[in-house]
Amino acid sequence: MSTRGTRHVLVALTVSLLLAAGCGSDDPDAAADSTTANGEPAPSSAEGEFPASVEHRYGTTELTEAPERVVTLGFSDQDVVLAFGVAPVAVTDWYGEQPSATWPWAQDELGDAEVTVLNEGAFTGVQDFDYETIAGLEPDLIIGLYTGMTQEEYDTLSVIAPTVASSPDHPEYGMPWQESTRMVGQILGQADRAEELISEVDAKFAEAAAAHPEFQGVEMVVAEQFEPGSSFARSATDPRTVFMTSLGFVLPDDIAALAGDKDGAPISDELMTHLDRDLLVWNIGHDPSLREQIEAKPLYDQLQVVQDGRVLYVEDPLVSGALTWSTVLSLPYALEHLVPQLAEVVGSGS
Repeated sequence: MSTRGTRHVLVALTVSLLLAAGCGSDDPDAAADSTTANGEPAPSSAEGEFPASVEHRYGTTELTEAPERVVTLGFSDQDVVLAFGVAPVAVTDWYGEQPSATWPWAQDELGDAEVTVLNEGAFTGVQDFDYETIAGLEPDLIIGLYTGMTQEEYDTLSVIAPTVASSPDHPEYGMPWQESTRMVGQILGQADRAEELISEVDAKFAEAAAAHPEFQGVEMVVAEQFEPGSSFARSATDPRTVFMTSLGFVLPDDIAALAGDKDGAPISDELMTHLDRDLLVWNIGHDPSLREQIEAKPLYDQLQVVQDGRVLYVEDPLVSGALTWSTVLSLPYALEHLVPQLAEVVGSGS
């Protein structure tokens, strides 16, 4: 057996032992996870039709009854689960230092439910599944959609509880919000509600696009700044780009090809002219001070898009967060705040 295979078996055995030890646990912390701050039962599950099942990249997951203890491992998965009236017992922290790792657009859905925050304090995109902690939560469903979950990780998590991975029809971190909503709705026995939620948000996009025909066909790039000396252009499947194309904007073919099936591609400052399109959107709400660094790049003020004033800096942390998350709950917030800003920039260009 390979070293990797041996490690997987050892982890699985450890998790199995944890599960056995956890059954009938008198741990007061575990009990607290199922109650609200007021001592009332947490709204951990909503009505659904069971048995329920969903297909994903590693097979099919089935539930015979409504889950009571849901753990979300994807960086934005808690939003999707909360949209169905289900409060997870544990969520995964992404960034932003939000209470219970839940942003304002989802706080009403979370209510007073108390949750365990996994990955707390680890900045964006650092995936680290803590199997012991997850097992100790005694989940009856694990959801990991906005992740890079491997087959080995899925197999180990499945020892703990039924696990749902992302769709095989889309790249990792590139699954459309509609598909995430649909998959969660299926496993929670609320397929019809999923379609209602999708239709409601799709209608908001259609309304915004119809109100702004000037967006149609405008070439744009959504860029971010992570490392000195380069910019990061978001791909065609990245949620931030999809938000824009859903309004009628167009991602240039060469940028799409450069990123491929990844969530984006770095572009060195020497090649910054690749960003010179009809509209340039900088998503920097996680660190607005980056604007000064961007504007100091040697070629930046030579870009025609800059000279024409068709640059939008998304600096507000909440608006930037809503765009970055691009979930069924965050998208209405992003639309409300970004569409007027986009209209102003597109309309004011010389």
